[in-house]
Amino acid sequence: MKHLVKILALVIPGIALVFLLLSIIWNTIVSSHLKQLDKTLLSPTTLEATQEALTEKASYQAAEFRAKRVKEEAESHYEIERLRLKIEMLPRYAALNFYSIIGIISVFALSLIVLAYGYAKAKIQQSSICTARIGQHSEIPVHYQDLPNFYPIAVNLSLAEIQASISNSHENAYQMSRQMIEDITSYTRAIAGKRGLCSSAVSFSQDHPPALVTATFPTQVAELLKNGVIASGKSLFLGYNHQGQAQYRTLYELKTLAVAGWQGSGKTRSLAYLAASSVLAANARAYIIDPHQHQPESLSSLLQPLVNTSHVSIINPFHTPKLLKELHATLKRRMNGDEPANPGILLVIDELAGLASMEYFNLLLAFLEQCTEEASKTNMVFMGSSEKWTIRNFHGREDIRNYMRSMLIHKTKLSQTELLLEDAQDRLLIKQLHQPGEALLMTDYHAPTVVTLPMCTHEDIQSIASIVGNNETADDDRLYALGMKNDGRKKNSAKSSTQVKMMTGGMRKLSQA
Repeated sequence: MKHLVKILALVIPGIALVFLLLSIIWNTIVSSHLKQLDKTLLSPTTLEATQEALTEKASYQAAEFRAKRVKEEAESHYEIERLRLKIEMLPRYAALNFYSIIGIISVFALSLIVLAYGYAKAKIQQSSICTARIGQHSEIPVHYQDLPNFYPIAVNLSLAEIQASISNSHENAYQMSRQMIEDITSYTRAIAGKRGLCSSAVSFSQDHPPALVTATFPTQVAELLKNGVIASGKSLFLGYNHQGQAQYRTLYELKTLAVAGWQGSGKTRSLAYLAASSVLAANARAYIIDPHQHQPESLSSLLQPLVNTSHVSIINPFHTPKLLKELHATLKRRMNGDEPANPGILLVIDELAGLASMEYFNLLLAFLEQCTEEASKTNMVFMGSSEKWTIRNFHGREDIRNYMRSMLIHKTKLSQTELLLEDAQDRLLIKQLHQPGEALLMTDYHAPTVVTLPMCTHEDIQSIASIVGNNETADDDRLYALGMKNDGRKKNSAKSSTQVKMMTGGMRKLSQA
């Protein structure tokens, strides 16, 4: 321990002495370097370089300051000019805004004046009185707005006078005239009691009578039903031609029927009449595809009374592919003899051109092909309507023309029938169509002829539905009375009835969906 202390006492002073010597040497070296650096910095060349650098720096800063000042002056000048232009344009903008507002107010006021004038003129016209003269002594005041309701009465009265003048049926003409006069009297009293008679505005003189139907044959569905022209078991009555000859066709002769015509030509009512008369005459089952089924004057709305008879089903357009598949299956069963060909099946599509761009249009064409080739075996008929039968409207599907064996073309433009009419003589017949309900009828078995079809109404469809319902009840009572003694007839009838019910039930589900 003592030796250790002695060693430490000797070593520590030695270490301190060494550090002292090293610090003296380091200070000497640093001092020499500092003296050398001072000599270098204080040399004339270094001083000149430093002065030149400082001068250049000062010049650069001065130039930068001048550039900044020029930029600020330019920006200030730009803002001043912009403000000056705004001040100069303020009067012009104010004038433009003023005249714009005046123009808008003027247009709005002029529109109101035009609308008010049109509304007032329409009201005045509706409240005006037309004096209809029928014959030499009959003058009947009728409100202008009630002319559409009065028109059928005037037509029937004129037809009665014509019938009395050209035939020996004086008693029938007299009774018809008396009935029409009573109707006109009641109608006139109703007008006078509800609205009062205003001073006259328009008069139909005897020299210039109102335009009446030139035909002298009945075209009212109610009268045709009463006379038995439209009845169960008969061919379809398709109106009268210009010579007064009744035109009858069977569903087999129609096969596939194309219906054309612009709005107001009677196209929809003709299609409704054909469907309803097919149900009555041929006991057919009709399936209606109508994209306008919710509109009050649509095909579906007209045929609504027949829906309750289970003979007509309104199909949702979105379920068209499923319907076509089921009809194809029924068609194959009938062709193979697995299902009887009765009752007949009628497929009616309104706005057929709308389906041309759909994927299942080829399926529809295949169905039409079978309908045309195997009509006697399948007893299936197609009716399709479209306002325009052009290649463009059918999206290039001009092959539809090959499957339309019959045509019913109402008043329309010739350019809208390029897919239907190819013969120049047939095109000339279109120009003879003037009144709603007139149409060109073309089938495979008859020459083209212009016919006047019955204009079917809701009341007419209701009457047909009542007759169909009564026929069903009578058939059921007759079968019940006979007792259905033959077991084979029982089985066949049950099989046919089951298939029809299954088909009808499936279609009802589609229509409800």
